Amino acid sequence: MLRYFETIIESLRGKQNPMVDNTQGVFYLFSKEEGIVSGLDEIQTLLNLYDIEIAFRKHKNNGQSVKRGEILCSMQGEKASIYIILPTLTYLVGKMMGIASLVRLYQSKLQYAGIIDLNEFSTIETAISAKAMKDGGAQNLDLFKLDETLIELYGNRVLAIEKAKTIQEKPVMVEITDIQQFYEIDSTSVDYICLKYLNDEAIRRIILDNRGKKRLIIGGLILPQRLDVIGSYQFDFLYTSLFSNASRIYDIGVKVGV
Repeated sequence: MLRYFETIIESLRGKQNPMVDNTQGVFYLFSKEEGIVSGLDEIQTLLNLYDIEIAFRKHKNNGQSVKRGEILCSMQGEKASIYIILPTLTYLVGKMMGIASLVRLYQSKLQYAGIIDLNEFSTIETAISAKAMKDGGAQNLDLFKLDETLIELYGNRVLAIEKAKTIQEKPVMVEITDIQQFYEIDSTSVDYICLKYLNDEAIRRIILDNRGKKRLIIGGLILPQRLDVIGSYQFDFLYTSLFSNASRIYDIGVKVGV
């Protein structure tokens, strides 16, 4: 993430808006809507890389609830330098608040389960998403994930699970996309089973037949309206790529002080 921030700083060097002078000023970022605060630690890190002296102050902390109009943070320094970086700061905070707020919304609909971050991809955007999900209340478990490619290499899920359990100590997670696949691995030593793209009835059936033996993760495309049904089911964790890919960017406003 630091390298990503350094690239942003490099792209801004030498830029200036002729309408903004170099006198001292104070800029306040505020939320234009209710949500969960995220991204403030990240923009502080970004500003620390900026070769301009800027006094940064957090008025809220990541993970806190914020109401419409409340101040998130303030920055004092040369107006011209801060002005140039403002679009980057408001985007980063808005993006991360969108993710954190969606995670918190989903969590509020679950009676027994928690939200988990499966770290499905290794990209800069994923690193930012992971921090935002944590601010929203998601847990990050260190699991060994058996993906479809590993399963193909070993021929079937049972063999892949047996191999994984013998070569490393992390809890093993395997994905299934069909209810029959659950019964194929029910007697194995797998620790976590991620149910992806199954309908609500299939999920309910697996939960009943599992009887608490395996830790269950509900995954795949879980739209908010589905939570009215599966939110009352007794499983362990929920994850959906919607957190990263479909969360909207919150509208972050700027106020200028003297």
